[in-house]
Amino acid sequence: VTCPICKQQCSLKDVVENYFLKDSGTKTAAANQEATQCCTSCEDNAPATSYCVECSEPLCDTCVEAHQRVKYTKDHTVRAIGTGKAKEGERAVPCTAHPDELLVFFCDTCDTLTCQHCQLSAHKDHQYQFLEDAVKGQRQALATLVKNLGDKHANLQRSTKEVHSCLRQVSDVQKQVQVDVKLAILQIMKELNKRGRVLVSDAQRAMEGQQQKLEQQHRAMTKLQRQQEHILRFASWALESDNSTALLLCKRLISVQLQHALKMIVDPVEPQGDVKFKWDLNAWTKSAESFGTIVSERSLPPPALSPQPPATGPHGDTAQNPPQTTVVSKGQCTPGPLLQPP
Repeated sequence: VTCPICKQQCSLKDVVENYFLKDSGTKTAAANQEATQCCTSCEDNAPATSYCVECSEPLCDTCVEAHQRVKYTKDHTVRAIGTGKAKEGERAVPCTAHPDELLVFFCDTCDTLTCQHCQLSAHKDHQYQFLEDAVKGQRQALATLVKNLGDKHANLQRSTKEVHSCLRQVSDVQKQVQVDVKLAILQIMKELNKRGRVLVSDAQRAMEGQQQKLEQQHRAMTKLQRQQEHILRFASWALESDNSTALLLCKRLISVQLQHALKMIVDPVEPQGDVKFKWDLNAWTKSAESFGTIVSERSLPPPALSPQPPATGPHGDTAQNPPQTTVVSKGQCTPGPLLQPP
């Protein structure tokens, strides 16, 4: 069976009737009826007002007087039993084995309530007390247990608050670690972008010289090409012409232009070296794999669930537990090649 309040499981045989709540509702006439015991020492059926411990018998007032006059019983312990109304909110409980008898004794040997018949039969020769005497000791014992549990409960509450605070702290630390990792990555990206701009600038400077030289060479060749094309067209046209006189008159000029064009030296195209971007993928991959380290630091021991005095140092101050460092993920704290200048 599971308790709906504390969620604790217990066996059905351990479930007992709650006498504190049994009389919380409307009381019936039978519940309010006063139960009385009769004197067993006489045949008058008079209500018993006292009880002889040595004889284990309830006695009426007349038998009490006789009991105290007889030589053999005058030293017996006679105690008064309550026959009036019970305390407010409290009533006598009948014995389950003897419904006509009330539970008026507490058997110390068996740790249970008994009636007169039970105490004289099944619990004969056992140590017992009257209810009003037994309840004092039991209240004190229970009060001690309640105090001890109260102290432990207070410590548990403190530990629960500490654990709850640690949960919030762990959540905050986790968020902070995520922020730190992202900031580190952003810093690396910033350095990589900076390095990339330097590499692009170096590539531009390396190519600008070749580009300017090639452009000058291209302009010179283009100019010479146009000149040669003009001379070739004019010379070809003159050769194809039927005007021999004009050819002879221009022969000297055409010859000079052709010879001058033949003497023009054209610089050969120089082979250009390849400009490439080189980087070691494996080295950078290894550097990325070893980037950063997650380190966990905590003090030992964790919060205890029982009250313990704080440890003191040799000078009377409170001793501090050294933090225990645990490497959660392997790697280097500094990325190494990732941030090295070229």
